[in-house]
Formats: sequence, structure tokens, C-alpha cells
Amino acid sequence: MTALQSNTVHKAIVRRGRWCAVESRPDRPPGPGELAVAPEKVSLCGTDIQILRGDRDDPSDIVGHEGAARVVGVGAGVDGFRIGDRVVINPTHPDDSSFLLGHNVEGLFQERVVIAASAVSGGLVSLLPDELSASRATLVEPFAVVRYALAALAAATPDTLIIHGDGLIGNLAAFLAPHFLLPSGQVVVVHRSSEGMEWTGRHAPAGTRSALDTDPTLYDGVGDAVAVLVATHRGGTIPAIEGAVRGLGARLRAVHPIGGLAPDARTPLLPGVDLPAVRAANTGGPWPPSTVTFAQRDRRIVCSGNRGVTNTQLVAAAGELVDWGGSIDALLTHEVSVEEAPRYLDAICAGRSRIVDGELVMRLVVDFGAR
Repeated sequence: MTALQSNTVHKAIVRRGRWCAVESRPDRPPGPGELAVAPEKVSLCGTDIQILRGDRDDPSDIVGHEGAARVVGVGAGVDGFRIGDRVVINPTHPDDSSFLLGHNVEGLFQERVVIAASAVSGGLVSLLPDELSASRATLVEPFAVVRYALAALAAATPDTLIIHGDGLIGNLAAFLAPHFLLPSGQVVVVHRSSEGMEWTGRHAPAGTRSALDTDPTLYDGVGDAVAVLVATHRGGTIPAIEGAVRGLGARLRAVHPIGGLAPDARTPLLPGVDLPAVRAANTGGPWPPSTVTFAQRDRRIVCSGNRGVTNTQLVAAAGELVDWGGSIDALLTHEVSVEEAPRYLDAICAGRSRIVDGELVMRLVVDFGAR
């Protein structure tokens, strides 16, 4: 059964080189095993920005993978979904590398999206509670990813969490750490800019410490068992890890990169540790996570990482976000229409800065109108 016709068009935000434009795309009814969905609201994540800037070679000309949508077409042979159902799509297929939403297949930055049969049959489409707001639903995937990372780091029983990265993921980790990792420990967010540090200082939970990555006293005064979560851009991951290894010495107990890693990313400070491989082993959020331990004299560092989570973890995150306090909505700093979005995307990507019109864009949410 399908309600989607093939003779209509929809709006899509399409990248043309390093610029974006709103264009019309033809609607396509879902084929056997497929679902057609209409995004409600979709957010711009750090990976999207890297793709739009040309820092990654992902081929999709339409990005976006964090958001809520409504089912508008059900292909033959699909069970468990009806037109009007509210859903979230897991962007990372653990067994099919040809489906990576917004990376190698068209993403959610458009009014209609056909979800491939392999993703539907693989369980990557999950129902969302109606009581979860469309704006907050754009946090479901990052919430689940950060919670998984914190759970992985918990095995090291740290007394301090140092977060490298002051974007959405880094600040979300600061919000979640007191609940899922350190109810009484120290949380430090490491920033690349004074604007980011100022934002975290105003919005992060009380007691969160902020520092610039150039601060020579960054690692002074931290505990004796430190976990490091790295949520930087791809090029910043290894430098952040190397800084922690040098600066913390035997106090460093665990490292977990969420941010991107180049396939050949290595550091001579952790000989024998293949960080991209261990992160890839945790694609889709398996539990317990795969880890590699670096041991040398007085040092023992557990290295993990992850890319994506399970559908069960996404659904759990959605349920928790329904009842979460309103403070988390501070992360959603800007909400714009489809027509307004390219101006923000171009400013962020061409200017290589999250400052637009004098304001820090922590998380841009694009309203596609589906209700």
C-alpha cells in the first residue's frame, strides 16, 4: 500500500560543490520492501558539515541522518508499518556497507526519502513516540551514540572525564555524563574557540570545567583515573589523543573516539593500536564493545570507539528524551525553514566556522513541515 504518487515533486537541499541550493526532486513510490518517509525536522551534524565542506569523499549529494519522519508510502511485502507512523531511521547498517544514510545514499534533507529494502528488513526503521517533539527527536541518534560511549568508558571506572570537542556531541556528553558515568566526578570540556567555551560555560551542568586546547594547564588538577572521549572533526582526533597520552601519563585509563578517524589514523604513542579497526568493530553499537588495551610499564589504556548504535538503543534514547528536562533543548540553538537553510549551511561550510550572524550555531534544525 502506498500513498505516494510518482508524478509529484518535493523540495530537497542539494549540495553543488561546496554550496547548497533548494531544488525540486521527483517523488518515487516505494518499491518492494521499501518505505517512503516525509521528514519532520532534521538537524545538521558535524559529519554533514565535513561532507559539505569536502573534507570527506562521501558521494551523496543530499546529507542529513538525524531527525524524525512520517511514513507516507509502504512498499509491497513490508509489515509492521502504516502510513502516518512516526519513525526514526538508524543511519548505519551494521551488515550492509551500501546503506549509510546521508553518506552514500540520499539523506533526510528533503521532503521525501525512500528507505532501501535492506535497511527496512534489517530493522533500521523504528517507531517513535508521538509525545516526543520533532525538534528534540533530532537528538535521538546523538543521545544514543553518546550514551553508548559513556557506557564503554565506565568499564575503566574513571574519576574524571575529559571531552575533546565543543560541538553538539561534546556538549551533549557533558550533559549526559553526570547521569550515565560520573554522578560526582569531574567533567572537563576542551574547546577550540573562546566562543564555544563561553557557550558551554553558560549552558553545561554546574561543575563542568572548560578549557582551550592550547591551555598548558589543561591537565592540571584532574583525577588519577581519567577517561577521554574524543568528539572532534576527523583531523583533530589523533592530536587530541596524543595530547592526552603525553599530558596525563599514567592517569589516562581509557580513550574512546566518537569523531571521525581516517583509515590510516595511527599514533606512535600507542604502538600496535589500530584505532580505526576497533572503532569499526563497534559499528552499530554491539555490547560489550570491542576494545584494545595498550600496556607499557606503568601505563594501561583501554581503547574503544564506536560508529552508530543498535535500533534498540535508538528506541531507548527516544523514550528517555520524552521525559528529559528542558535544559537539553538549549543544544538546539537554531531552527530554520527549508528555504532559509542553504544560507546557514553555506556560511558554516564556506566560512569554516559555526558563527553565523554573530551567533554560535550549536545545532541547526531544519523544519521540513511534515506533521
